Amino acid sequence: MNLSGKERSFEARFRKKLSIWPKESPWPGIGVCVVLSWAAIYLNILPFPPFTLSSGQHPLSAVLLALLLGMLLCNVMPSTAKLKPGIDTVVQKWLPVGIVLLGARLDFYDLIRVAVQVLIGAAVLIAIIVIFTHLISRWFNIEKKMGLLIGVGTGICGSSAIVALAPLIKANNEDITYSVGVINLLGVVAMLLFPVVGSLAMLDAEVYGIWCGLGIHATPQVIAAGFAHAGDGQTAGEMATIVKLVRISLLGPVVFVLGAWFAYTQRQTIYIDEPVRYSRLVPGFVILFLAMALLRTLGFLPEVTLHLSEQFVFGAGDQHIDLADLLSQSGKWIIICAMAGVGLSTAFATMKAGGIKPVILGVLSAITLALLGLGVAQL
Repeated sequence: MNLSGKERSFEARFRKKLSIWPKESPWPGIGVCVVLSWAAIYLNILPFPPFTLSSGQHPLSAVLLALLLGMLLCNVMPSTAKLKPGIDTVVQKWLPVGIVLLGARLDFYDLIRVAVQVLIGAAVLIAIIVIFTHLISRWFNIEKKMGLLIGVGTGICGSSAIVALAPLIKANNEDITYSVGVINLLGVVAMLLFPVVGSLAMLDAEVYGIWCGLGIHATPQVIAAGFAHAGDGQTAGEMATIVKLVRISLLGPVVFVLGAWFAYTQRQTIYIDEPVRYSRLVPGFVILFLAMALLRTLGFLPEVTLHLSEQFVFGAGDQHIDLADLLSQSGKWIIICAMAGVGLSTAFATMKAGGIKPVILGVLSAITLALLGLGVAQL
């Protein structure tokens, strides 16, 4: 049957109204992330190993469990395309909010003290990793662009650093996709191994948190591993987050230097289709994280007491609320949801087509980063 343009337009609108969810709706993906976060929180408190040990400790944090559940679902489902808008919303918009809210538990002056202490170590570590990866890539006859992408992805902040550097060195989509896949895969492995090694080495919470912040690739993986410390996951997770944000703050200078160096070695000027806004290479949530800690330190996040009358729905009585704790706990739940989204975005099938040499390069760089990071953490 032949339909006119108006009839086809009406049919399309009618089918859209019949659909439970519009094609680009974020709600299915958000809903799955929320359900996985609740499942992770429930699994975390199950009263038997490996979720709860005889000592009462929970070695598998809810953050880590949410990420693992998301990864499992992503790699067994035929497709997560309908969930992608919601997953992107949770990972790209919710995760920064969760990180900012974590700052409500921290003392601003302690935060600055830790940041200053690790800044030089982080800068030296990034330089060593980028140079090491570049030299090994030449030895393996891997294209310079791929080596640089893996180097910055390992040394700074995973796929965000890769995407930031790619236009400056004119990397093609295949290089970007494969290097992001390598970095994400190795970051997941590091995220799973760091809690085990930290427990066997009996690292205290602060040293372990600094190690995670220096030695793991992407921010979500750092947070998941940090909060997985068996003894004091809260302290380790907060320390890991601070150190990771210090590494992220170095993204702008490092990307600029590498882009200029690449152009010089190619005897060409930097030319890209769109201008790179270097101010955006330091994400706004880093500044807001510091601001939240400052508000807490200055006393703008107090404990309050609500005097409730009998007419109140929950009954009469005094209700004590610690605003800083409420915000930080909300941030932690948001991060758990975001970790589920990160897991739902981790498809191992993307690793099949790019060859083994870049993977070996990534492994060597990751091992070097972990060993050097542990050394710096123990200084």
